[in-house]
Formats: sequence, C-alpha cells, structure tokens
Amino acid sequence: MAANTIRLMTPADAAAYHALRIRALREHPEAFGRSPEEVDRVEAWAEYFRVDAGAELDFTLGAFAVDVLVGMVGCHRERLVKHRHTAVIWGMYVAPEHRRTGLGRRLLLAAVERARTWRDLKSLWLDVTTTNRDARALYDSCGFRTVAIKPRTLRVGAQYHDEEMMMLDLDQP
Repeated sequence: MAANTIRLMTPADAAAYHALRIRALREHPEAFGRSPEEVDRVEAWAEYFRVDAGAELDFTLGAFAVDVLVGMVGCHRERLVKHRHTAVIWGMYVAPEHRRTGLGRRLLLAAVERARTWRDLKSLWLDVTTTNRDARALYDSCGFRTVAIKPRTLRVGAQYHDEEMMMLDLDQP
C-alpha cells in the first residue's frame, strides 16, 4: 500500500492531521515528546498550515493514500539569527499499515528537499529514541549521522527513554 501523494498540508487537512497525530502519540508514546492531551486543537493546526504556506520557517508534509492521510513530517527552522542556519525535523510518523512500502523514506526525503530550498540553511537536526531501530536505520540511510545520545530524555510512566540526536549536513551532496 504505497501513498499516492506527498504534499504540503493545508488548513483543509487540519482535522485529518489532528487525528493522525493523536493516533501516533497514543500508539507510540515512547517516540514523541508530547502526549495526546498536549496536541493543539484542530483550529490551531488549520491556522498553522495557513501561515506555513510559502513561509521559510515551518512546513508540514502529509502522505496521502488516495485521499486518506497516512503519514506526516514537520520541519521547523530556527528563528534566531545565530541559529537560522539550522532546522529541526519533527513529528515523523507513518501509519503501521503503510510501513515497509518506502513511504517513510519518500516522506523524509521530500522534507529534506523542501528544507534545502531555504536560503542559507546548512543543517537539519532530529531526535529519535534509541530503541526505535527502524526509524534510526531510515535516518541513517538518508544521510543523518549521530552526534550525541541524550540519556533519560523522555519519561513514559515510570520508564525513561534515551534519545539519539542526529544531524544532516546540507552542504554535503
């Protein structure tokens, strides 16, 4: 089951995004820094997507199978002058029934390519829990490299999770 389309999210996609985001946080609490209760309302997401259209600070891409949102990834460019050469990939998720189809790779590479269009952007950063082997392998295969391990970064219930900080140098081909 491969997704037909990867595109920029629009305000009309806000409800579908909200539902998929909550699903991701419920099914994989160890993989994300937020809990389902901390997700912004649908109206807030619609406004984010409206503002992000054509901006050089943020974007969210969605992967759609026919008309159903099945994957997503966000990118946030740092706003401060001394940090504007960096951006962060966040919220990467593909519904389990669409994994192992190449969709995650297509989605991540689409985000990287879109970020490359931002003038003077030099690096992309992301965090991934060290136990998430599939995601770590995907990021590594797309050119991200590990720069640090952040111990006990996330706590889900009584269990702590370490995060691997990864970076992609955009000056490299």
